[in-house]
Amino acid sequence: MTLFFQLIVSGLGFGAIYALGAISLTVIFNTSNVVNFASASLSSAVALLMWLALDRLHLPIALAWIFALAGAMVIGVFVEAAFLRRVEKSSLIVQIVLTLGLLLAIEGLDGALYGFNPKTLPHVLNGSSLAIGSVFLDPNDGFILGMTVVLTILLFLVYQRTRLGLALRAVASDRDAASLMGIQTQRLVSLSWAIGVLVAGTSAILIAPSISLTPTFMENVAVFAFAAAVLGGFGSLPGALAGGLAIGVMSNLISGYLSNNLELTFVFILILIVLYIRPNGLFGRRTAARQ
Repeated sequence: MTLFFQLIVSGLGFGAIYALGAISLTVIFNTSNVVNFASASLSSAVALLMWLALDRLHLPIALAWIFALAGAMVIGVFVEAAFLRRVEKSSLIVQIVLTLGLLLAIEGLDGALYGFNPKTLPHVLNGSSLAIGSVFLDPNDGFILGMTVVLTILLFLVYQRTRLGLALRAVASDRDAASLMGIQTQRLVSLSWAIGVLVAGTSAILIAPSISLTPTFMENVAVFAFAAAVLGGFGSLPGALAGGLAIGVMSNLISGYLSNNLELTFVFILILIVLYIRPNGLFGRRTAARQ
């Protein structure tokens, strides 16, 4: 029984990372109606900026975070303006192919700039694990979990309780109508990409100390993040959090009791079951299709 609870607690750390990835997908999807399949490469690029700031520019850790996250927002705005804006009225398949192309192009560019040799980043927190009875909580996992919950709450409050959130929801509902009401829709779409890449980049920086940092290291994480977004209900911030934590715990239980190789298989079986019962995900709501 101790192993069972230990796997649950340790799974919450990875689940929080998946939740951050799902939140990134949700923020971008809610305003641009684009599923960002380039998320893995964009988040890896931000983590590599963090490595550049620490290892090459020798910045203090706090300035390195500012440098990397500012770079994340610039990357998000640039990708939206240079690529996605040009195909916003194109078919869904064109947008999917474009983001997949960006995934490969950015990974190749990162490889050319930084090389493909594994790199390391420091943990945010170091120290001995906290004992909760017979179960141990890694302080870094606790920080990631707490930060993810707080970020989800803050974003939810922004969307539901502020004028900016009202404008973002108007753009998500009907961009043409929002534009006629005087809302600067293009700026809000760019803002959503900036925030989305910032959140995805944060997840990459936080998970990099536990995984070898390379231009492609976020690919598996992005798959689980996508699964979390689908499970929770694409477009729902609470759903992204719940889906990420659920996927993290379940994959850790499968890894602990069965095999690492079966994690993805069982996770997607769970998703198929949930979507069969609730096609819109756990927190998703049935809405009319956007034109």
